[in-house]
Amino acid sequence: MIARLVRVLRLDIVAAYAARLALTLVSLVMWPLPRRNKVTMLTRQSARPPSDFVLLKQAILREDPSTEVVLVARMVPPGILRKFGYALHLITEMYHAETSRVLIVDGYSIIASATRHSDGLRIVQVWHALGALKKFGLSILGQAGGRDPRLARAMRMHAGYDVVIASAERCRAPFAEAFGVDVSKVVVAPLPRVDRLRDPAEKARARAAFDFLYPHLTGRRIALFAPTFRTEGALPTTDPVELTAALKDAGYVTVTKLHPLVPTPQHPDLLTAPGMSTQEMLLVADIFITDYSSAVFEAAVAGVPSYLLAPDLDQYSVRRDFYAKYPEDLGLPLARSIEEIEEQVRAGAGESAVTGRIQSFIAARSASPPGQAIAELIVNAIRETKLHVQ
Repeated sequence: MIARLVRVLRLDIVAAYAARLALTLVSLVMWPLPRRNKVTMLTRQSARPPSDFVLLKQAILREDPSTEVVLVARMVPPGILRKFGYALHLITEMYHAETSRVLIVDGYSIIASATRHSDGLRIVQVWHALGALKKFGLSILGQAGGRDPRLARAMRMHAGYDVVIASAERCRAPFAEAFGVDVSKVVVAPLPRVDRLRDPAEKARARAAFDFLYPHLTGRRIALFAPTFRTEGALPTTDPVELTAALKDAGYVTVTKLHPLVPTPQHPDLLTAPGMSTQEMLLVADIFITDYSSAVFEAAVAGVPSYLLAPDLDQYSVRRDFYAKYPEDLGLPLARSIEEIEEQVRAGAGESAVTGRIQSFIAARSASPPGQAIAELIVNAIRETKLHVQ
């Protein structure tokens, strides 16, 4: 009843404008605060800082040890009462933003986009997904899986970015569209995770951790299944238990990694490898299987043969458009059923695609430690803001 009343009266839009006004007033109070040699990174994608932020912090401190780096990770909680607590937390985020010279986000941030900031702040978008496959952000306003345009206007969705990081030249135009910026603001640079996934030492560390946690799987061939997150909250169209059984017959142990917001089915044959992240599993896996997840680009970086399993492609394409031609631009084998992908895996159909067309989505490379290219950009931005204020 309450949800229906909210939809009819559009109370969500009223609340959005009210929240913007309240945060703007708070920001005005904080404007006199002096900006410091400080970088703040904000995420609401997870309850702990993502690996990109951790690696980027290390790179920034290598570049300039005098920089103060603050990492803030807080997901928007369910329930009205808990959201009030989150609203109070936003004041903390606002303080860090108003005392920093660079603000880094990996998704939409109400502090970055919906509020006004005093002079001397640069805002950098380091999007949490690699490459440009499914359309997102401003590209899908009003579409299934996208935001209501009126709500997006109320929250100034993806407004205010000075720099947007993309993984390859072909991703610049899609990112410019998704974030509503001129393409000149989209800079090609390898994300920290890209450098990490290419590092043989990281691969050895992940393998050692996996063998320690799961010694009974040492020496076994590992298949990683990580389907895309569906904004409708639905489970993947492929039953991970059935896929596990089919790939077992093909000689593989399957580890399933669903999005943190999707409940994992409980079944004794379903392995989820707690203690290992999806990125860490990509350094361990022998093959990778997904439907529409951008993790397919991370698998390509790690040199893992990949397979596309998309039984609902016709329906999904109607609800969600792509920046690239799917699956043609990826150059990966596509299966429409579990039986078909079992045959492809047995035949090794994904082996030849590792260095194929998919590499054009992840062309940015760095011979430096993880995150060094972006760290240099951040440190230069700090110097520029100092000169601008002076």
